[in-house]
Amino acid sequence: MSGYSRRGRASGRRRGRRWLIALVVLVVLLVGIDFAARAVAEQVAAGQIKKQASLATKPDVTIEGFPFLTQVAARNFSDVKIGISDLKAGPVTITSIEANATNIKLSSYNFSSGTISQLNGTLLINFASVGNTLTTVIGPLGSLLDGAGLTVSDAGPDEIKASLNLVVTSGTATWRVTRVSADELNISLVSSSGVPSSVLDSMQNVNVRIPKLPLGLSIDSVSVTPAGVVGTISGSDVPFGSNTP
Repeated sequence: MSGYSRRGRASGRRRGRRWLIALVVLVVLLVGIDFAARAVAEQVAAGQIKKQASLATKPDVTIEGFPFLTQVAARNFSDVKIGISDLKAGPVTITSIEANATNIKLSSYNFSSGTISQLNGTLLINFASVGNTLTTVIGPLGSLLDGAGLTVSDAGPDEIKASLNLVVTSGTATWRVTRVSADELNISLVSSSGVPSSVLDSMQNVNVRIPKLPLGLSIDSVSVTPAGVVGTISGSDVPFGSNTP
């Protein structure tokens, strides 16, 4: 074998390695650009949702799927996750909303407007918020609660139990939580022990209206879990940005 042939093969291998390294660098750069563009788009989308829903802070927005730039080119995103925390809704503070948006169609490439075909998710009202809501429902009689107020926990799939610490006495009461409509819950007394009837009179059967949720979401069902009151939520054909009426 001639030295020329060996040098030729060695030179070919070096060129092959250079091309391979160049290809790897190119792929890394493209992936980096894709992830950077995704991060920018998530912040823009979060800003649009914050503005449209009049939220105090930006929600968490995660755009799923790879590559991202091909979705931009098509102006269609198949899966976007949205998280909202501590949303004040009338007498209730919703601890968190976790929604999954599918088939989002953009009207322009700058993410300023579009339509969300379907939204599904859950909302959580933790027991601290439930306790605050009950105190609000009590109204003037809430002044009877001492510094400890009341402690709320789950008592079954659709019931909550509260230990009330009053100035003059203490006791427990159990309420059933049910969905009345897409934006209204019912709290009805099931049983009580040691709580004066004067306190419970205003809490026998109360409907709690939850003002309009962001992104056209509505409550489909509610249940009580160890974490609090959980509602399944959904929405469809929801416009955002300049498409919003």
